[in-house]
Amino acid sequence: MPTERPQGVKDIVRLFNECRTRGQGDRELPVITLLGRRGSGKTTTLRWLGYLASNRPNAFYDFASAVPKRPHEVAARLALGLSYRLPRQPAVHFPRLALGLLVVRAGLTIDSADARRVRAELKQALRQAKENTEAYERTNGVIEGVALLQDLNVVQLPGLNLVLKLVQFGLPRLPVSVMWRTGLTWYADSPNRPVDALMKLNELAGSEAAADVEEVDRQLCGAFLEDLRDHYARHPRDKECVVLLDNIDAPQGRKFLDLLVRIREVNASSDRANDPLLVVATAANARSVPGPYARDFPAELRIRTPEQASYTDWQDSIPRPASTTKWHWYPVQLRDLTEPEVTTLAEQAASAVVRVTPLIHRLSYGHPWSARVLLDATYAIVVERSGGAAELRHILDHAPPLPGLPEAPTDPEDPTAAGDPMTLDEAARHYLLRDLSEGQRAALVVCSAARAFESAVDAGILEEYDQLTKDTLRRDIDARLWLIPPVPEDANTRGGQGSGYLEHCRDPEENKPTGVLHPWLRLVLLQALAQQEPEGSMGWTAAHTALRDWHRREQQTQHHRLDALYHSLALNDLNQVVAHLAGQFAELPGTDQWLYELYAITAAPMLLPVAPRQRGERDPSPSDRVRELAARLAPGALEEHWALTMLVTALWLAADPRNRVANSTPELNSTIAAMFHTLAALPHSGAAGLLREAERYEPRP
Repeated sequence: MPTERPQGVKDIVRLFNECRTRGQGDRELPVITLLGRRGSGKTTTLRWLGYLASNRPNAFYDFASAVPKRPHEVAARLALGLSYRLPRQPAVHFPRLALGLLVVRAGLTIDSADARRVRAELKQALRQAKENTEAYERTNGVIEGVALLQDLNVVQLPGLNLVLKLVQFGLPRLPVSVMWRTGLTWYADSPNRPVDALMKLNELAGSEAAADVEEVDRQLCGAFLEDLRDHYARHPRDKECVVLLDNIDAPQGRKFLDLLVRIREVNASSDRANDPLLVVATAANARSVPGPYARDFPAELRIRTPEQASYTDWQDSIPRPASTTKWHWYPVQLRDLTEPEVTTLAEQAASAVVRVTPLIHRLSYGHPWSARVLLDATYAIVVERSGGAAELRHILDHAPPLPGLPEAPTDPEDPTAAGDPMTLDEAARHYLLRDLSEGQRAALVVCSAARAFESAVDAGILEEYDQLTKDTLRRDIDARLWLIPPVPEDANTRGGQGSGYLEHCRDPEENKPTGVLHPWLRLVLLQALAQQEPEGSMGWTAAHTALRDWHRREQQTQHHRLDALYHSLALNDLNQVVAHLAGQFAELPGTDQWLYELYAITAAPMLLPVAPRQRGERDPSPSDRVRELAARLAPGALEEHWALTMLVTALWLAADPRNRVANSTPELNSTIAAMFHTLAALPHSGAAGLLREAERYEPRP
């Protein structure tokens, strides 16, 4: 069990406690589904909730860590966990489920028409199960240890039939006579003899017909819920029982929950009391989760943020009358970590890396797995190697020792040939995109050149990929939550103060829902694009040229015009960008509109944002590189528009967080502020707005 509360789960815990606490009357419960992109901390959060629920009946099951299982087998494993004896509490018994499992287990065939003989056979099987349980307990003493494991799909007890094991361990704690009477009443099918229903269930269990398989699952899962309902009716509790289901988007993961929802619908139509089972599940694929429809991304699903989520919010979202069963589901997306939360992670790891948490947060944008990996890499660079800012600029080239990652191949012709460990950017791509096909991963590297993901598709830069890749890439990236709303481009993304203050300058056409790649994922993908042959068919130059030309052809709107210049800058055409901004300096109606264009264009990625390492020489700082880049790429513009050329170059460099490493004030801020001051002294400059912008980059107490 976890000992430390994971970061960023406060609102998830609040929702969990709201739903888990039993109210005064009977109430419906949602299927809470925690959605998160790979590495967002879903399993860690789920186990923390299990820790909070550990003093009441609870069970954990991971659909991804075992071979797919049928719904009634999942119900049996959950029952085993829920029946674990807790101090000073009556144990939860599952007599109906135990009898049903015994009837359907392999090797038991009921073929007699004599009801008395069938009764005798089943009662003897129940007695034998109970005797075997007691004997195994005396011999092995493993019952408590098995229950404590809780991860019920990986429990190994050799020598026992799987279903019989689940009948024996934890389930038949009641006398055989009680189990028999209770179970028989549940399976009774009027007007037939009660035992006929058990004979029919046994017959269905031997069939491979889809309808028969489904009926067996339905009856046993119904028995599981009825046992819980009956226990809570006889033993009132202050908390619902909890099951935690990890990776329900794995094969067979949804079947159990779909059946549970259908059974709840049938029970509600029969005016039965609601069952006391709170389900919290996780998924990395939004398309695998039903729910209310939403017209924008991701995956056309109405997803709540943790701050929005509450039991009341879920109740208010239920349509009256409900035309589908999707309202049972309550998808909540785990958020990325804030900078203070990343700082807390750093404090838990090593105080020596706390001072660089702004870099870690800006690189990872708070993605939990990536933040932890970057913190480990920072510790290795800063503490173990006594490195500084220059070394941290190359943090993506660091090779962190991560378990489960293959080594990078040394021979491109032989992918199995092991070489050096993966660099951090390679490791991130390997881990974050492991759910995609090889073709999708390669196509995504090319798509990272575009500011908006849809631009890459519409511009036709994926033409050389097969049709399946082109058809599924957008859908799968969206479903796995890697598309997010655009991050406002302004002083905040360059190391200054203030965010979103220029959004009123956005063209109304740009307010349509659109998605961009998560900034951290895009950064490591751009790193891969930069490492390919620039002039090749899928290289940096080819991708940005195709995008630039497409945006030029589509220049009906502001964003197309700005994106054409954005890609021109990515192609090192600094002269053209400076000429455009110099012309707009007096043409635009206000300073804010000019600043909006300035930031939108200088958000362009740079082929070599960090100065290459020079053997035996000191790596130039970003502030040193501003003048060097400006002089090399645009000597004419530097001579004619010195301050503007320096400003554009500095903001372009500052768009990559690795060029802003510092303890307090990012090192490019002073250059940016100075250039804004110089521009403010020019005639017709909108001096007040430029001076106000300069203040955003000046140190504050």
